[in-house]
Amino acid sequence: MLNKIWQFLKQLIQRLFKTQPSNPPTPEKPQPPTLTDTEYEAKFMELLEGVNQSWSRGDVAGFLIAKRLKDAELATWLRRFGENLLANAESVDSERMEIETRNIDDNLNPNSSVASLQELACRLLLLSRIRDGELGNVSRKISQEILARFPLPPQEDDGEKGMVIEAVFIGDGLGFDGEE
Repeated sequence: MLNKIWQFLKQLIQRLFKTQPSNPPTPEKPQPPTLTDTEYEAKFMELLEGVNQSWSRGDVAGFLIAKRLKDAELATWLRRFGENLLANAESVDSERMEIETRNIDDNLNPNSSVASLQELACRLLLLSRIRDGELGNVSRKISQEILARFPLPPQEDDGEKGMVIEAVFIGDGLGFDGEE
């Protein structure tokens, strides 16, 4: 009985002075180590390769979850990566113009660098169409900046409207009639 009275008084005093009984502090969850720029780049290039192979929104989301990548962190890294890429693109552009004005064939081939940048821009554009949010917006912005500096060559139209595939319904599915 005395023990119950003692506990009641103890709780009353704690409430009055708003002190909590001393509980051992709960250990914080250790944060996963942040990735280096090289690790981000490797994972991002793997993501772009998948996007180029026609990954869906779900495939991209699954990849990000499997690699433990958060959109915000990846978008922040991509923003830095894009700034560095565009700064280097200026040197590629000036080298290309210098070679074109001198009309000499050097060992340095800036056109291959331009083609690589254009390919990267196309993949970034594909990613921006698949992934919404900050990651998609950053991808779109970088893609547009690259393509503004290094536009894709115009596609030659061969005069045809495109290939038409003739198909007929056979049974339950779609089949090819064999005629061309």
